[in-house]
Amino acid sequence: MRYLFLMFLLAAAVPQTAQAQSGGERRQAWKSRSAEELNRDIAALEEAVKRNPADIELYIRLGFAYAKLEKADDAQRAFENAVRLDPKKAIAHYMLGLIYEKKGLREKALAAWQACLENAAEPHLRETALKHLHHLRAN
Repeated sequence: MRYLFLMFLLAAAVPQTAQAQSGGERRQAWKSRSAEELNRDIAALEEAVKRNPADIELYIRLGFAYAKLEKADDAQRAFENAVRLDPKKAIAHYMLGLIYEKKGLREKALAAWQACLENAAEPHLRETALKHLHHLRAN
């Protein structure tokens, strides 16, 4: 379930040219993007970040693109930059929680999930954060 939700979240990183599409079309376009296309997207997003270093959404999209390519360190940096700019950005905390858990960084994961829980308006983010917090605290 968590991985299905992660794939749904990755749809947010689809380049702006695809953003006029419906949600289902965006998710399908994202899934079919090749590594080469994703690397081009990343290069464009990195340039956009240089021009607009205070644009939180660019960091979020960059983090999702790196996550799709399984570049956890780069994704982590992007999401940490988003949190630095907006500490209440629940989706960035959510993704950091996943990354930290995957890396075995329990304390950081706990903090990220707690921040996600405290800042998320969306019930599905809150529910997922609660599940991860419960699991991490039980172990």
